[in-house]
Amino acid sequence: MIALCGIFSAAELVILYLSSVFQILDLVIAAMTIAFTVVLLVEYGKKPVIVVYAVVSLLALLIVPHKFSPLCYICFMGGYPIIKPYFDAPPKIIGYILKLLYFNGAYYVIYAIVSYFALLDDIFGIGTPMFFVTMAVANVAFLLCDYVISVMTALYIKVLRKKFGFERIFKK
Repeated sequence: MIALCGIFSAAELVILYLSSVFQILDLVIAAMTIAFTVVLLVEYGKKPVIVVYAVVSLLALLIVPHKFSPLCYICFMGGYPIIKPYFDAPPKIIGYILKLLYFNGAYYVIYAIVSYFALLDDIFGIGTPMFFVTMAVANVAFLLCDYVISVMTALYIKVLRKKFGFERIFKK
C-alpha cells in the first residue's frame, strides 16, 4: 500500500507538472488525477488517500512552476473524491445543494487567490454579468464532473477490477 501510494503520488505530480507545459488544459490536467484517487479510495479507504492528497498538494506547490493547476487540485480536484460520498448520502436535492455550495466556495477561493496573488486584471469582476455566466457554465461543468466520477468509480468496481484482476493485486 505504501509503495502504491508513493507511485500514485509521483504520477499525480507528473500530471500536475504537465500543466506547466500545456497551460490551456489546467483544469483538465488537474481532473486527470481523480482516476488515481478513485482507485486508492476503493482499494484502501480514506486514510491513504488523505496522505496522498496532502503530499501531492505540498509537493505540487513546491515543484510545479505554473501554480494554477496545483491550486485547483488543492481547493477542489484532490479533495472532492474523498468527501463526495458524504454529499451522496443525503437525499438527492440536498446532496446537490451541498455539492454546489462546496464547488462555488472552492471556485471563489481559487478566483480570489489567483486575482490577488497573481495581480491579474479582473476581466470578469465579481458581480459583472460575465462573471455570473462563467459561474453558471462552471457549475454545469462541475455537475458533469461529479457524474463522471460516479460513473468512473462504478466502472472500476464492477468491470475493471474483475477484468484485470485488481482485487488480487490490491489485497487488504
